[in-house]
Amino acid sequence: MSAAPRLHLGFADADDLRVVSALVQDAVVKAADLVYLGGARRFALVANRFCWEAGGEAFRRRCGLHFDTVRSARVKGIDRNAVEQVLELLAIEVGENENGVLIDLIFAGGAQIRLDAETLEGGLKDLTEAWPTRQAPQHESDGESA
Repeated sequence: MSAAPRLHLGFADADDLRVVSALVQDAVVKAADLVYLGGARRFALVANRFCWEAGGEAFRRRCGLHFDTVRSARVKGIDRNAVEQVLELLAIEVGENENGVLIDLIFAGGAQIRLDAETLEGGLKDLTEAWPTRQAPQHESDGESA
C-alpha cells in the first residue's frame, strides 16, 4: 500500500484551514460522530476521509477533526436523531464577525454546521492506517483548463 503517512495538523488561521478543508473534502461522517462539547468549548467529528495526498490512488482513512474556543454550534439539514445518517463534507469556510469567527462545515444536500468561536484553533489527526477504496470521488469540471 502506498498511501501517504498519517497526518497530524493544527490550524490557527484561514490559510491553515484551507489546507485542512482540501484534505477533508469528500469525507463521510455519520451524524452520531458529530459532537459539541459545550463545557470544553470544542466541536469534534470523526470521519472517513479520502486521501487526496496519496497521489491519485484511491485510499481512505479514519480521522478526527476538532475546533476549539467554540461558543455555539448550529445545525441545519441534519437530523440529530438519525444517528446512522451519512453526510458528505464538501468544504469548511471561515469568516470573521465582531466577536470572533464563524466556521461553516458545508455538507452535500444543503446540510450545514455553523460554529461561533472566539478564535480559529483546532486540528486534524489521522486515526488509522489507510485502506483501499473502490473509487475516488468524482468532481465535474468547471469548464476551465489549467
